[in-house]
Amino acid sequence: MKVIDLRKNVAELVSEYPELKGIMVELGFKDITSPVALKFMGKVMTIPKGAAIKGIPMDRILTALTENGFQVTGVPGQENEVVLPGTAEDRNTKLKNLILRLNQGEDLESVRADFVRDFESVSVHDIVKAEQGLIDDGLPMQEVQKLCDLHSALFHGKTEAELWAEEERNAGLKVAAHEDPSVSIVAEGHPVDVLRRENTALEKVLDHALEALQAEDVSSLSEALKKLRKIDILYSKKESILMPMLLHHGVTGPNDVMWGVDDEIKAEVARLSQTLTGENFAAEKASAKAVLNRMKEMIYKEENIFFPLCLEHLTEEEWLDAYRDLPEMGFVFIDSAPKWTHGEEALAARRKTMPANMTDGLLYFPGGKLNMAQLNGLFKVLPIDITFIDENDINRFFTNEGRVFSRPLSALDRSTYECHPERVKPMVKKLLDDFKSGARDYMEVWTPNDDHPVRVIYAAVRDEKGTYLGAAELVEDFTAVKERFDEKAGRK
Repeated sequence: MKVIDLRKNVAELVSEYPELKGIMVELGFKDITSPVALKFMGKVMTIPKGAAIKGIPMDRILTALTENGFQVTGVPGQENEVVLPGTAEDRNTKLKNLILRLNQGEDLESVRADFVRDFESVSVHDIVKAEQGLIDDGLPMQEVQKLCDLHSALFHGKTEAELWAEEERNAGLKVAAHEDPSVSIVAEGHPVDVLRRENTALEKVLDHALEALQAEDVSSLSEALKKLRKIDILYSKKESILMPMLLHHGVTGPNDVMWGVDDEIKAEVARLSQTLTGENFAAEKASAKAVLNRMKEMIYKEENIFFPLCLEHLTEEEWLDAYRDLPEMGFVFIDSAPKWTHGEEALAARRKTMPANMTDGLLYFPGGKLNMAQLNGLFKVLPIDITFIDENDINRFFTNEGRVFSRPLSALDRSTYECHPERVKPMVKKLLDDFKSGARDYMEVWTPNDDHPVRVIYAAVRDEKGTYLGAAELVEDFTAVKERFDEKAGRK
């Protein structure tokens, strides 16, 4: 009797039972005929999850498998499932033993060797699920994080993408021209494509840094470390955009583990970029090599663990949100990225359907929606006074929670010139005229009182096409901030 465990991923099951591919095609899983789809999504997809996505009844699948001579285990919802070698329970036990050995001080390379032996035939995704299981069982995050140092040994120094590319070339399959062979599985300009391009450029900087380290070229190494400080921004894209989306889908473990490693890398790069000198090079050489290699390993983890998890869980709407938000943080190690054609079209369609005014008591904005009470409450907690003057120089709106300057309600719907003394009116008119003509978009003024510093920002407000809508005046009192810094510095 052939035993099939539905908790294993599709790629693993097809490898065990090649005849399963034909059965799945008849059931409606036509994507399984694509070698790239099988090698990538097959490693992050189980039959029950695929059935749920495609709307194929599990009863029909179980019947087909039974009729073809399979004994099925791992069916969702079944009690007293058979525990087989290689299942999640078995993997959890092995991973816990590896952590225990590391905690007891065993040599890392010795543990790595056993990790490769026990897990080289197991999907990276299944290892991540096992780590998530350890976290769910209450194992401290710091303990699970130790497993990150073992991941890079999984394929004897080769990334999963490299192995796929080799197999595809041997089979005569076309590989994408991008430096990262696995980029063919996502469209050009897709958020994963953009982040992979960033990683490719980052790896070049890391290679240069490692060469400088080997040559003991302190000047070149220091220059590379300064560039690598921008890793903070790149990691922030992952942490502030994609990780919260994974968390929404209940995927917590990899996020927390990876985020902890990110923080350690950022802190060490910042320290070395500030303190490395020719005098302390010998003492810091090992630390520099360690953090550079950790950054290379993080690229591996993102490419082979994090991005596949995102591609498995995130919805199309979430990918559109990610595509929209990534440019806000700017490019880091690349100068630009191609547009995602589908993303551009979908976001344009979304903007057309977005309500432009209040509907059902809500105000809709590009960044979300608020009701009037929420909006008023938000304005009350902002430590800043805001005034908006429309394109005709009429005062239309203000908040005055800081009460730095007087703003009577009677000033609303009146010309802004009526609210300024004569000596100031020419300056106000010149500024607004410059905003309208495009001669300038911003002006910042500080009060001359050092004991009571107040910043006033004047900014042109324009729509997406650049049309002038009006001007904003933003006023903030920095007295408390100055006092706090003086206190910290021991000044009175």
